[in-house]
Amino acid sequence: MRILLLNPNTTEEMTRDMERQARAYAREGTTVEGVTAAFGAPSIEGHFEEEFAIMSFLQTIRARAHEFDGVILSCYGDPGLAACREASPVPVVGIAEASMLMACTVAHKFSIVTVLPRVKPMISSAVKLHGMEERCASIRTTNLSVLDCENEPDRAVRELSEAGRLAVAEDGAEAILLGCGGMGALDERISQELDVPVIDGIVCAVKLLEGLHDYGLTTSRKAAFMAPDPDKPFADIPGLPAVSAA
Repeated sequence: MRILLLNPNTTEEMTRDMERQARAYAREGTTVEGVTAAFGAPSIEGHFEEEFAIMSFLQTIRARAHEFDGVILSCYGDPGLAACREASPVPVVGIAEASMLMACTVAHKFSIVTVLPRVKPMISSAVKLHGMEERCASIRTTNLSVLDCENEPDRAVRELSEAGRLAVAEDGAEAILLGCGGMGALDERISQELDVPVIDGIVCAVKLLEGLHDYGLTTSRKAAFMAPDPDKPFADIPGLPAVSAA
């Protein structure tokens, strides 16, 4: 099968790292193509930057999703997930929802360890959106920026491992979720520091899409994720592909 992995930011090196992480766990016969946002911020750490990510996701989905069997939104807040599912002719999986669903199969309670404190409300909103409040023990932040995870991996492992230890000891976490798409390559190193499962959302998204593909499941069009109405007048954004039914 063919998977399209969308990086919400403009940092090409991060796209390549995400792509490598996905390919490392994809089975034989699954191909992964990473695409870097054509506009927006070099990292996503606030609502303003996240809104640009949504438009970047939609732009690429409308232009290219038909070439693939599934799409990964590699931003831990899952921004624009519902809109992307409406617009895409193939299943779309967000890395936050994927990691939470996977965690629920191996732990009763999970905690999310992530970057700067300012992203905590965004991740909290994602937890509520996916109905996971009862399963989420805590959201632990660090002093890491998104690009610190990319540029200072040793420091990132130390800070994320410490946040994970506190989540297990003080919050009752039984699994740790890495709350940033750029953290995936650190999962095995952090798991060596903690005596609980450490879960990367990119890997979970790959495996969910492979499962959906094998089972022949596609996005329901009955209500929430109905395709855009091709007959509705639509004042499109210059430079974006025209709206078409998924």
